[in-house]
Amino acid sequence: MIAETFTYDDGPTELFDLISDGAFQLELITHLGGKDAALLERTTTPQGGVKLVTRQRAGVELPGFAKRLIPANTTVTLTYVWEPAEDDDSRQGTWSTDIKGAPVSIGGQTTISSAGAGSVHAFGGEVKASVPIVGGKLEAFALDNLRRDLALAAKFTAGRLAR
Repeated sequence: MIAETFTYDDGPTELFDLISDGAFQLELITHLGGKDAALLERTTTPQGGVKLVTRQRAGVELPGFAKRLIPANTTVTLTYVWEPAEDDDSRQGTWSTDIKGAPVSIGGQTTISSAGAGSVHAFGGEVKASVPIVGGKLEAFALDNLRRDLALAAKFTAGRLAR
């Protein structure tokens, strides 16, 4: 289960404007160790919703058991779909990660909301592996990496907002 929350000094609009920017997402992927980052799609609905899709070659060193399940140099596609802003500038959305050739699904809900003068970005969701015997180990490995990457991404984002 994924339940991660990160706070920022900037408001929800500033946070959303940054994280929904394709160029920022490509910088973030590189910062996290991803390779060959590409922006596949960034579309905006007339009401202000945003869909953002990026792809990269994985930059994670796989443990022995996972190397038999996940192809080397696999591609990872990350999709965010954000609803239009609410009256208080909060947003709700979904996120999903597709790891090509891996028997794992990762994704869930995400929100941005006000917190005093700042904002909170929350992630909820699940990591599920469809492999008998080692599925639990694969889920734990993916969850640990996801939590680490979310924390590193939050630190990078906070640094960019402080500029």
